[in-house]
Amino acid sequence: MALLELKNIDAGYGRSQILYGVSLEVMEKEVVCVIGPNGAGKSTTFKIIMGFINYLGGEITFNGANIVGFRPDQILGKGLGYVPQGRIVFNQMTVRENLDMGAYIERDKKKIEEAMDYVFTLFPRLAERQKQLGGTMSGGEQQMLAMGRALMTRPQMIMIDEPSLGLSPRFVSEVFELILRLAEEGLTIMVVEQNATRALEISDRGYVLELGRNRYEGTGQELLNNQDVRRMYLGG
Repeated sequence: MALLELKNIDAGYGRSQILYGVSLEVMEKEVVCVIGPNGAGKSTTFKIIMGFINYLGGEITFNGANIVGFRPDQILGKGLGYVPQGRIVFNQMTVRENLDMGAYIERDKKKIEEAMDYVFTLFPRLAERQKQLGGTMSGGEQQMLAMGRALMTRPQMIMIDEPSLGLSPRFVSEVFELILRLAEEGLTIMVVEQNATRALEISDRGYVLELGRNRYEGTGQELLNNQDVRRMYLGG
């Protein structure tokens, strides 16, 4: 049984429909990427899973349970983490305060401290800068902080939207290395990524969306070797 499954999802913003019958699944401990051109509906897919936008039809299940109609905080409580696009951090809060905000649904102080220690182990740079304001950090450091915040609930699965967007090559490499490390530790991961080739290289499977619809799917290597995918989405 898939850990996360979407069946024939229709969704949009207000009266504008963006997704048309999108279906995908993520098995436990997989890394799955979603790629496609701008406007394909990649980020919208994440937002409908988290309950942020208008649901128009279809099925969404996580761990075998229907999550349609649940609030984002309720979905977080079920073990599904989310890192939105754009390195969204609380600029006037310190690193530690940002991480505390990621654990706002947790009431057990011991579990919060354990999660904090876990994040600092993953991101030593954050441990060194616990008192630094989030808004004064570099783009790469803010991305680490956003990912660390999402890990504060110790989710069973995490969705990461455009982790390499706007980052220097050095930080891009660090982000992908971290994703691989999390996968090796058993975390299930779904990622939307503009760097399609790099995303497919680290993914067990991938989906290609176009104009809000499924276009291709397969293993990461199958999609890398698909001539149509290479020509249309991977720059030849």
